[in-house]
This record gives sequence, structure tokens and C-alpha cells, in this order.
Amino acid sequence: MNHRFAIVASLITFLGAASLALAAEQGGGQDVQLQRTLDQPFDLKLDKVELSEAFKQIAAAAKINLQVDPACYNALPYGSTTRVSADFRQSKLRDAIEEVLVPLGLQQAVSGSTVIIRPSSPLLHIGRKAEWEELRLLQDLRTTEIKLNAGATQEFDWTTILRAALGRDGLVVTIVNPDHQAEHDKAMEQLKKLFPMTAFRAIETYCQLTGQIWFVEAGLGVGVNTASIRIMPERTWISRQLERPILLAEKNAPLQQVVDELTHLSGIRMVPEPGLYQAVPAVTLNSNNSSVIQTLEALAGATGIKFEIRDDSILLTLAGHSPMAQPRKEDAIIGRIAVPTSANGPVLDVFLRESDLPPELNELRKKKLQEAVEAMEKAWSAPATQPASGPAK
Repeated sequence: MNHRFAIVASLITFLGAASLALAAEQGGGQDVQLQRTLDQPFDLKLDKVELSEAFKQIAAAAKINLQVDPACYNALPYGSTTRVSADFRQSKLRDAIEEVLVPLGLQQAVSGSTVIIRPSSPLLHIGRKAEWEELRLLQDLRTTEIKLNAGATQEFDWTTILRAALGRDGLVVTIVNPDHQAEHDKAMEQLKKLFPMTAFRAIETYCQLTGQIWFVEAGLGVGVNTASIRIMPERTWISRQLERPILLAEKNAPLQQVVDELTHLSGIRMVPEPGLYQAVPAVTLNSNNSSVIQTLEALAGATGIKFEIRDDSILLTLAGHSPMAQPRKEDAIIGRIAVPTSANGPVLDVFLRESDLPPELNELRKKKLQEAVEAMEKAWSAPATQPASGPAK
């Protein structure tokens, strides 16, 4: 009996492993098939076609699934209406897609059976719609290779190296991290072993090694082709974005819509605690060139939503709550006041919490509430009718 059980158990284990292997092979098969398709020759002509339509034509002509992250359009000067032109003749499909993406600071990746188009990290960290000069700089960085002399021991200076490689005399590289020298030296020792590589990949690798982010800005520096490459910790970048002025006008809009718009306008990832959108379903929020931080403070004042600035995002919770915590009971809502905003305008509901009243009024409120409860108990416990009298004797 034990011998038979062992055989059955072994068979089940084998079949389970075979199923997992088959599933992995099928999943991998989709990826491999798509990779083969991307290496096939491709013909298509695009003549000043809007970008969203260009992606549709590429997907239809190549018979592939192509998914575009909406953040791509948010980051480009003309959004989805940005026009592109190209003439692909027996080009590899992946090269054809790359030819459309590189001038726009976008990137492609394969996930299963789908090609996904996303903004590159430095494009996303511009934190607003990019200018054309910024896109040109990103393109130059993607297509320019940096070579270092074998055995070079001189101090690596980003500005000098990139000016020489790109031919941009006005280019300035700024590293906004005063305590970075030790990390910088260690990263450069590792980076020098990887050259030659594109300027884009070199900066990206450097930031990964030092735990920083980077982006480009146009119109800075001295002379022609002026631009700046900024390297900094993400927390520093978030602080910078919080001071940006924004325009926002949302009236009685779903909170999720408002948060999505704040994410788009600021470039900062906003993370709501679970249940926040259900707890605060709709809000009214306006910003006429107020900073992001001022707008968040206005949201907090109007809704009781608390925001916490983290190293890579902003966490949104209800005031007095911690994520996943139960609502606090010690400061319950005790009343509501209807306040007219104008003679014929809408009425604003203002909710009162226990902490809004002075101690003497709270004691009086509790006393009155207790008296009302006792009166209700007395009324409900009294018999509805008097009992009937017994028969006369």
C-alpha cells in the first residue's frame, strides 16, 4: 500500500512539474515568437502621421500587439497629436519602431506577446511636457557613443566628457548631491570597465549605481546648444517638483480623477491608501498657478486627506490614519452646519468633530445627549395601554 502510494505521489509530482514546464514553454513561446517577428523585415511609410495613428498602423502592418503607456503622450509637446514621418523598406521591425521612438525619448519593451511603449526615465523625470530641444538632447545621448582611452586614470568629469562626445559646448552637467563624492568615485570605477557605451546608457548606469535619477533641461548654460543634464536623488527631485506652479480646476470630481490629474501635472507618483477613494468619493479643488505643495495643502484642508512625502512618491491617507488602520473613534463627527457661500449660491456642509468644541460645550453636549437617550428609553419601556381590570366580584 505504501509502495503504491509512493508511485502515485511520484506520478502526481511528475505531472505537476510537466504542467509547469509546459506553461513556461507556452509563455516563453509567445515571447520568442514576438522576438522573431521583431527581427523580420518590415515595410511601411508614415507621412506626417499623428503618433497615436502611427502606432496603430505599425501594429496592423506587423500584426503584433502594441500597447502605449498614456504617460508617453503626457510627456510630449503635442501629446498624441505629435506627427511623425518615416519610410521603412525591408527594415527590421524592432529597428523601425526604434526609429519612431528615439527622437521622442520613448522606449520599447517586450512583455509576453505584447510590445509596450513607455517614456524613458529621463523624459518622465522632466516632470512636464518636454520641449523639442530637450527631446533633441535625449536623442543625441541615445545615439552618441562614449569611448575612454584604455587605462585612463584621470578624474572623470561628466560635463567635459559629454561636451566632447556630443559637440555641445554649452552643455552643463549638474549633480545635486553634496555628499555623493564617495559614491561617485566607486560608481565611476565600475562604469569605466563598461565603456564604450552610449552616453544615455552611461548616465543611466551611473544613476543606478548611485541611487539617483536624471533628466534634461533646455535653455540653461552659456553659448550655443545650451542645455543641462541634472542628476539628483529622487527625494530632491520630488521637493523640486512640489514648488512647480500648476493650473487645476476640478468641481465635485471623483477623488481618483483629481489624484490622477495631480500626478500628471506634478510628475510625482501619488499613492492612495486602500479605501481612500471610497472614504472621500468626490472633491472640489482649484489651483491658479499655486504650487503643487500649496494645492496638496488645499486638498488636505478641504477633505482631511493627509499627504506624506516619501523618497519616491507621496502617500495619501485620511488625516489621523495610518495605512490599513481603522478610523479613529476619539475624534468622531458630532454635527453638521450648512453654510451658504452666497445669497443664492450653493450651501457648503461643514462637519464638526468633538475636538472642535471647547471642553465645557462638549460636557454640555454629552449631558444633553444622555438626557435625550434616557427620555427615549423611558418612553419606549412604558406600556402602550393600561392593563384591563379584573372581573367584579
